[in-house]
Amino acid sequence: MRLPRSIRLLLATTCAMVVLLATGSARADTAPRLLARAHLEPAGPVVAGTQVKLVVDLLTTTWFTEAPARPLFTVPGAIVSLPDEQADNLHEVINGVSWFGVSRVYRIAPQTAKTFDIPPVTIDVFPGGMAGATGASKLTTPPLKLVATVPAGAEGMRVFFPTPKLTATQKIEPSASRVKVGDAITRTITQTAAGTESMLIPPVYFEPVAGLKQYPKPQATKNIVQDRAGLVAGERTDTMTYVVNRSGRYTLAPVTIEWWNTTTQKKETIVLPAVNFSAVAVREKPLFDIPVDAIERGAAHRIVVIDRTQAVIAALVLAAVLALVWAYPRLRAWIARLSASVATARRRYAQGDAPAWRALRRAARNGSLKETIPPLYRWMDRSPDFAHPARVDTIDATQGAPLERLIEAVRAYYAGRAGASLQWNETEAALRRATKKAREKRAEKPPLPPLNEY
Repeated sequence: MRLPRSIRLLLATTCAMVVLLATGSARADTAPRLLARAHLEPAGPVVAGTQVKLVVDLLTTTWFTEAPARPLFTVPGAIVSLPDEQADNLHEVINGVSWFGVSRVYRIAPQTAKTFDIPPVTIDVFPGGMAGATGASKLTTPPLKLVATVPAGAEGMRVFFPTPKLTATQKIEPSASRVKVGDAITRTITQTAAGTESMLIPPVYFEPVAGLKQYPKPQATKNIVQDRAGLVAGERTDTMTYVVNRSGRYTLAPVTIEWWNTTTQKKETIVLPAVNFSAVAVREKPLFDIPVDAIERGAAHRIVVIDRTQAVIAALVLAAVLALVWAYPRLRAWIARLSASVATARRRYAQGDAPAWRALRRAARNGSLKETIPPLYRWMDRSPDFAHPARVDTIDATQGAPLERLIEAVRAYYAGRAGASLQWNETEAALRRATKKAREKRAEKPPLPPLNEY
């Protein structure tokens, strides 16, 4: 009996699903296999100072759930780095089995001529497809050997550093040649290597000096890159801070930098000059000590030293401030009394004869007799040299004809006679003489009347 086509299709689909589920279950129950490989590029001997690639491949028969945790290891006499580069994905078939993984590159730059032992590297990986498994698995790379040589003529170099061109500068802060005990001197040396990555530039050796504490700061490196030219140069800055412990004369030894000129294939040397300075003692100890770890990390710091003179000045300033606070109420009252006295003196002066005399001169020079007579009487009322209330009849006319004409002009003005006028220039001089004469008489008069005599 032949089954309908639809039923035959349903049965075939069901059988296929059962087979797939069984296969998947078998794979899930099987733990994924792991593999670690490592090799050097180039594999043979290299010239010291050349970067060698250590290629590390991590493989599994399933997949990785997250990126492997690659540690940074050390090789004595060489610089090891893990550049921030994208890892390469791998897919290989080994003995009929599919492997999947990632490849990452370490860079090793030998600094001397010898055979280097590359230690095994243990890396945490996170394979998927492990039923019920959590955490990381560990893979260890095989140990390797790296052979480095140097060209003829460079055998005696402490560090072999090849580059087309190297320059070095130093900076001393502060620049003064005389400091105090407790002060800090900072020596900064900057190296610039053409066409070379900054990580390959060797560090500077700072020779220790007796009487000075040394606090190195972390090195600063940067690559100078241009858009079209790519890497132009690498720059490395090493900084050492010296803290003076005792007085005396000090010398920071010259710094010698050796490098191999790849253009001329010869060894060259840069010598940075020595630094001489003297330190004098202070009367007091530093106000506080600088934490050693803070200086070693390059933290900003300041050394504060207070001597006896500074302490005395600070005490005097504090005493002056306290005295000012104590005397402030009394000082404020005295200032108020002084201000009142000044205001009274200004009012008394404004009401005196001097302002009245100036007003009279302005009116007499610029105005008519009508505008002159009121300031004239106001001045006479305020002047102690005339009788009060003021009347022109009391003016001593014997002091000159101008005064007689003044008296006559005032009488004519009040009598209503037309044509009365006054020549002020001659009248002013006559009034000055009259007031001077009256002042002299007043000075000769005794302050008390004579006693009665019997």
